[in-house]
Amino acid sequence: MYVYPMLRFKLCEDSKNMRFRLTLNNPTSATLIDWNHQYPLMSWLYKKLDDADPEYARFLHQEGYQSTENAKKFKFMTFSPFHFNSGKNEYKIDKEIGMIIYARNFYLDLSFYMPKAAESFILGVFRDQLLNIFNDRFRAEFPIIQISTLPEPEFRPEMIYKAVGPMNISLKREGKQDEYIRPDHPEFGKLLAINLSDKYFNATGHRVEPEAIKYELLTEATKIKSRKVAIKEYSRQETQIKGFYDFEFKLTTPIEVQKCGYYSGFGRYNVEGMGFCVIYKNPKI
Repeated sequence: MYVYPMLRFKLCEDSKNMRFRLTLNNPTSATLIDWNHQYPLMSWLYKKLDDADPEYARFLHQEGYQSTENAKKFKFMTFSPFHFNSGKNEYKIDKEIGMIIYARNFYLDLSFYMPKAAESFILGVFRDQLLNIFNDRFRAEFPIIQISTLPEPEFRPEMIYKAVGPMNISLKREGKQDEYIRPDHPEFGKLLAINLSDKYFNATGHRVEPEAIKYELLTEATKIKSRKVAIKEYSRQETQIKGFYDFEFKLTTPIEVQKCGYYSGFGRYNVEGMGFCVIYKNPKI
C-alpha cells in the first residue's frame, strides 16, 4: 500500500524538476575550507529551508517521502561539488589542511525533485544570502551573488550520465557493515535500479520494476575515482560513507524515471551531496 505524505508535499504528476546554480563570491584571495565540506553544506541547506519554512524543513529532515511498501525515506534533493573554471588554478586541495579557494567567483548547483509550487519558494530561500561553511576548525562565508534556473535537458529512454559527485551504492551483508561497492561491481547496476525504482514509487505512487532499469558502465575501471565523506565529523556520532565518481554510465528506463534519478540524485545519501550527475551526452537513436 502506498501512503502519500501530507498533501502539501505530494509529488506525483504535479512534480516540478528543478536545478539551480548559485554563483558564489569569494571575499578573500585564498579562503580555506574543510576538504570534507559536504556535511556542513547539507547543514546550511537545512538551516536555510528551516528559516523559510520550519514545517517543510522538519518534514524533509525527519520524515522524507516514504511508503509502507519499502520502508525507505527519500529527500529528493542533492547538490553538486563546487564548480570552478578549468585551467585557471582557482583552487587547491591539500588533504592535510583542507581546500584553498582562490577563485573570485565559483558555483554550486542544487537539484530538487519536488512540487511545482516550490520553485518560487526555493528561489526566495537562497536569494541575497550567505553560504556559510564551518565546523570546529574552519569558517568561511560566501555571498550568493546570483541564482539561475538551469534549463531542463532533453530526456530520452536511453541517457548517458557522468557522476561528478560521489555515488554511493551499498551491498548489505547480514551481521556486517554495508559494503560500498564500485561501479564495476556485478551487483552495482541491480542495486542502483532497486534504489531508483523505490525512489520513483515513493514520489509518484507508480511502480516501474527494477528490471525495467538497465545500467551499463562506460568508463574503464582504473579511471574511476573514490571519495569518503564524513558525517558529524570529529564527534562520537561520526560515520564515513564512500562513493565513486568521475565515471560515465548508460541508463535505459522510461523518461519519467530518468528525471527522478537526475533531479533527486542516483544511489544513496543524496541530501549529503552524493549521486549528483550531469548528462554526458545523448546517445543517437
